[in-house]
Amino acid sequence: MRHLSIALALALFVGAAPALLADSIPYPNAGTPAPNVTLIATATGDITGYFLGQSAGDDSVIRMVDVTTGYTSAYFLPNHTTAIGTSVNFGAVNEGDVLVFELLDTTSGIQYSTDAAANNDGYNHGYATDFAGGVLGSETYPAGTYIGFEDTSWFDYDYNDNQFLFTNTGVAPTPEPGSLILLGTGMLGVAGVVRRKMFAK
Repeated sequence: MRHLSIALALALFVGAAPALLADSIPYPNAGTPAPNVTLIATATGDITGYFLGQSAGDDSVIRMVDVTTGYTSAYFLPNHTTAIGTSVNFGAVNEGDVLVFELLDTTSGIQYSTDAAANNDGYNHGYATDFAGGVLGSETYPAGTYIGFEDTSWFDYDYNDNQFLFTNTGVAPTPEPGSLILLGTGMLGVAGVVRRKMFAK
């Protein structure tokens, strides 16, 4: 009977463990780098950041950079001492401002960004997706942008080391070079048609 109780307790613990470390919004393409995105302020006002959870071994903090105005917030939300659901005002922005979020791994001293070009390895370390508002875990949050971070350069591409929600932000996909080429080719085609019509008269 005692062995059965221990086995049952162990099964319950193991079964519950994934829920404790579960991603708030799982990255759908685990094992591959997150696509590059541009984060935009959706309205003039404050950016509020919420701490959603972490599964990281290293200590870290996060800040916001408003690329448009040059404003940089202080570092907030230390991952191993912040309660889930804690919110912080990261500062005021204007509608349309381009935003970047930077995670400083204070254990290694390395900083990781949602801007792939700012990272030494050239990869995006923040998976970002729009969140319509609602329940994540056991808390209710407003609409905004969910960001799951990778905090190492030898990462496993699951983007769940540190997880945040930022209000008043939205995700705009960054066009790939191939898309830009297609767009340019299409514009040249339209210009050619217009030119033919003009000379046909």
